[in-house]
Amino acid sequence: MQNNKGFTIYELIIVMAIILILSSIGTPSFLSWRNKAKLDDATSTLQVDLEVAKLSAMQENEYVAILFSTNSYLIFIDNGSGSGGITDNWIHDGEEKIIRNRQLPTGVRLDLSSTTFSSNRTRFNGRGQIGNQGKVTIVNNAGKQKIIDMNNRFGRITVN
Repeated sequence: MQNNKGFTIYELIIVMAIILILSSIGTPSFLSWRNKAKLDDATSTLQVDLEVAKLSAMQENEYVAILFSTNSYLIFIDNGSGSGGITDNWIHDGEEKIIRNRQLPTGVRLDLSSTTFSSNRTRFNGRGQIGNQGKVTIVNNAGKQKIIDMNNRFGRITVN
């Protein structure tokens, strides 16, 4: 009698079937967790960037504008500095300092149809007050959403 070592083809098929079954059970929950983590991360990043914008406006005693688009947002000091810059025009022109130019992660977007800022923009003045009050909605691929609420005069930023 020979001493055979190794696995038979049947044993390999059974092990592969078990791995396939376990991975098919775990994959949906992993994807759901990943989508939720991306949404949470994008929301907290935007909230922090808005707080930075408010503090920058107070520090510089200038308007700081935030322009929202579907996959990104731009935060800059709207003081018209440099050649061709125009103060307080909501457009990044001249040599106005960019505070943040952030792209959202893949699978997360700003829902501009639910965003209540007029013209999808807002700003803080030199006292940290919100000039264009509203809410911005962040949505992931699974349709889950979070709302950042800036619907007050005093610069309070909350997440719902």
